[in-house]
Amino acid sequence: MTAPAAAATPSADVSVVIPVFNSGIGAVAAIRTLRAQTVLPREIVVIDDGSTDGSAATIAAAVGDGAPPVRIFSIANGGAANARNSGIVRTMSTYVAFLDSDDGWFPSKLEKQLSILERRPDVGMVGTRTTMARTLVDRPLDLQAPELKISVRTQLFKNFFQTSTVVVRRSVLDEVGLFPTGQRYAEEGDLFLRIAAHSQCVLLNEVLVDYNNGKGGFGVSGLSENIYGMERGELANIRRAWRRGNCTFAVYAAATAFSLAKFLRRFLIRYLPGSA
Repeated sequence: MTAPAAAATPSADVSVVIPVFNSGIGAVAAIRTLRAQTVLPREIVVIDDGSTDGSAATIAAAVGDGAPPVRIFSIANGGAANARNSGIVRTMSTYVAFLDSDDGWFPSKLEKQLSILERRPDVGMVGTRTTMARTLVDRPLDLQAPELKISVRTQLFKNFFQTSTVVVRRSVLDEVGLFPTGQRYAEEGDLFLRIAAHSQCVLLNEVLVDYNNGKGGFGVSGLSENIYGMERGELANIRRAWRRGNCTFAVYAAATAFSLAKFLRRFLIRYLPGSA
């Protein structure tokens, strides 16, 4: 007797953008986590940001013709923001998500986020928590509701969204714009503040993204190691939010002071061992 065929994994109208720079092997692992979702995205858009190690060929050889399909585009090196923007404009779906090549999604991530977006048309973006090493600000989240509304004011004092966690309505991106390409550090924070000023934003209070095996966000590796640049970017994001009229001067001043206090703590932890 022939066994019945396994049911096909359902899919959703979601495009996932993966920027890649000399990280083809990592991107292949990231793509595998997308193909293991309980609800599959419609497509995966890989932007090879001027890699010099054959990353695009590595990915093309490894991913094959599985579902969802992977479309690979090679562009001149322009940084992560430019690569993500190049991916966004090539997407063909109602929703856009992002995944960095050193991160991965847990299997139910997309399904759980879509359940929020589809039942709540007022929500423009949904993020999740990650395996990133927790900070003092993160720990109280363990005691809070499963879904948290993140306003502009809340976002000004802490960036609750890591890029690999978010799913955004494409229509919202069309209205608020894309990642700022002239800013190298903390550029995602500027976009998330613009989205929060436009639409409801929700943090799904559950760890659904593997952030490079739980690495910390500051002073560990990559761009985050440049805590000076990250601080300048964060202060610029706060200043632009105030200039757009997204917060009062009092909130702007308080958020700036709080950001500087966080920077001082990070500096002490990074450069003065035993000061944490």
